[in-house]
Amino acid sequence: MGPSQETKGDVEDGAGGPPDGVLARRVQEGDREAFELLARRYLRPVHAVAASFLRERADVEDAAQETFLRALESIRTFDARRPFAPWLYQIARNVARNRLKWQSRHRAASVTAVEESVADQGSSPASGVERAELRRLLAVAIDDLPEQRRTAFRLADVEGYTPTEVARLMGLTAGAVRAHLYHARRRLRARLAPLLTENDEEDPRKTR
Repeated sequence: MGPSQETKGDVEDGAGGPPDGVLARRVQEGDREAFELLARRYLRPVHAVAASFLRERADVEDAAQETFLRALESIRTFDARRPFAPWLYQIARNVARNRLKWQSRHRAASVTAVEESVADQGSSPASGVERAELRRLLAVAIDDLPEQRRTAFRLADVEGYTPTEVARLMGLTAGAVRAHLYHARRRLRARLAPLLTENDEEDPRKTR
């Protein structure tokens, strides 16, 4: 499920409060409340960026916390005349990538929210075993996507942000984000097509 309309609006610069640049300048002056406002505004996208690298929920939570701690430590280096979201995105990306280097354990990613975005309409695994296999293959396929496509896909198709919002968060153009999403979805559908076709052929409801 994607975020509600109220939540999705939180990533817009100044939504529900002062613009990012104003808040950033206040943080640079020692205003911790302003930093809390920024952290609440960007909590979900930072989680999504971390989750595009890390599978364990605890690792994602830790990476998100570390991202905001590093942002606070580095806030004096931030140029408040420039967009805040891409600056924070780079910190989140670097934190997650560094954690991935020493992470040795993995579990199956939770992909229920994106099954409909990569499967043909009407395709339905006939059993719990087949659904588990679909999730496993989708988790592997997502992991195999190039980094920017993987992150854009998670932000758009898992978290529910629009291409324009994803572009602002990642510091890309909306056109580039749409291209990443197109190629990511096409690749995931291709990877899942054999299992979906097999399920359609074996489902007795489809032969009546």
